[in-house]
Amino acid sequence: MGRLVLNVLLSFAQFEREIISERTRDKIAATRRKGKWAGGHPILGYDVDPRGFRLVVNEVERVRAIFELYLEHECLLPVVQEPERRGWVNKRWTTPKGRERGGQPFERTSLYRLLTNVAYIGKVRYKDEVHDGGLMFALNCCACVIVNIYGHKLPA
Repeated sequence: MGRLVLNVLLSFAQFEREIISERTRDKIAATRRKGKWAGGHPILGYDVDPRGFRLVVNEVERVRAIFELYLEHECLLPVVQEPERRGWVNKRWTTPKGRERGGQPFERTSLYRLLTNVAYIGKVRYKDEVHDGGLMFALNCCACVIVNIYGHKLPA
């Protein structure tokens, strides 16, 4: 009799864990569909707003320069070398626990992620979905690069 009760309790606990994780995923998806930032690592050119759900623009000139370099060279390798020559690094931020993150030199992968990030044209990505970013600030110089990388068509 004791094992039966224990198995029933374990089944309810597992069911409750699944419900909580499903609600959390749905909440994050709803936040992204509204165009809000749902957490994660801040990207170069943005800082986390103290209120949490928005990104505040900074470092704009550096981002614009990287996009303009890509438009000029149309190749990643020279664009990777130029920020290194200028001493630029990836986004550096402090976690809520006070740990320093980021600040690494640009590599091809990190630069490609920066150039293809739809946040720079005012959109928000959630898994395979791309939504209009209502509270995000689009950097006008970035749209042509992102459109060009996606083959003259933004992901829908």
